[in-house]
Amino acid sequence: MEQVIAKKYARALFKAAKESNNIEKYYKELIDIEEILKNKDVYKIFVNRSIYLKQKMNFIDEILNGFDKEVVNFIKLIISKHRELNFDEIFDEYTKMYMDYNGIINVTLVSAHPLDANVTNNIRNRLESNFKKKVNINHMIDQSILGGLKIIIGNKVIDGTIKGKLDTLLKNLEKAV
Repeated sequence: MEQVIAKKYARALFKAAKESNNIEKYYKELIDIEEILKNKDVYKIFVNRSIYLKQKMNFIDEILNGFDKEVVNFIKLIISKHRELNFDEIFDEYTKMYMDYNGIINVTLVSAHPLDANVTNNIRNRLESNFKKKVNINHMIDQSILGGLKIIIGNKVIDGTIKGKLDTLLKNLEKAV
């Protein structure tokens, strides 16, 4: 249910951004707002429903001074509809729309050890060639995989790890016994 709500709000903001040719600007401002909300004191005020709405709106005007008026009004709408706790999901949904609109996919590479920049670039180039999209790579280290590489693209996982192969082998052995 929360994701449906988040999509609805994100879609509305994305539509407004597209109509005003501000998709990139709104995205960057949402990133900035997400950073601002990482401040615990700011976040406490942002989500506190016992603060009068007018005071909260004034607070938003103060902390978002210099931001695009539409983005500020969007944040105020979220607050007035008591959807503050949905901001992260709304931001995530807007990000998905932004990435899709710009032909960008996020890929997570998981390896047991740091990857050489040449290896990462080679993987990026192959994925961009395969998907015909720009690829953002997030690299994670997980020593439990022992070796090899796991590639995560959305909800798809390509497991080329030693741990994955050992797990598969173990399952096959258990079935055989």
